[in-house]
Amino acid sequence: MDCKEEVNCLLQRLGKVLDLSSLTLDSNNHCLILFDDKIVLNLELCEEESALVVYSYISVVPFTGKELVLEILLEANFFWKISNGATFALDKQTQTLVLQQKFPIPLVRPDKFEDDLAVFVDVAEAWIERIDGVCTEAEMLIEEDLKKTSVEKTYGSWKR
Repeated sequence: MDCKEEVNCLLQRLGKVLDLSSLTLDSNNHCLILFDDKIVLNLELCEEESALVVYSYISVVPFTGKELVLEILLEANFFWKISNGATFALDKQTQTLVLQQKFPIPLVRPDKFEDDLAVFVDVAEAWIERIDGVCTEAEMLIEEDLKKTSVEKTYGSWKR
């Protein structure tokens, strides 16, 4: 069985689990699945690498708090301890954070594939919420700092 056939077999089995009638790779070796109307799961076969790449766009890189977000993601990538085996990357063209994971084909444990995808989706959902929280916190801190700076310019600082 070649890589594309194996991936299509995996997708057919996954389709049955998710109650989706025809889940297969398209002519570009790509498949898209939407979970809970918020997580778009991309599955893409890289035939030259004999690998299935699973990825999900997490968030646009925030202007406010960018350094903090990138630091948190680098920490999560460290030995994959906080990303459960996935890796974070930056799509430079769209300035979007991406969670990605590569599965070598043939899979060592095809029976575990649905569980691996479920974990990936859970990790993506958790990071969407976490990045949103970090961005909100960073915006509040900058807003607070701007107010403080404005007060000091208007009334002067009481600190000497």
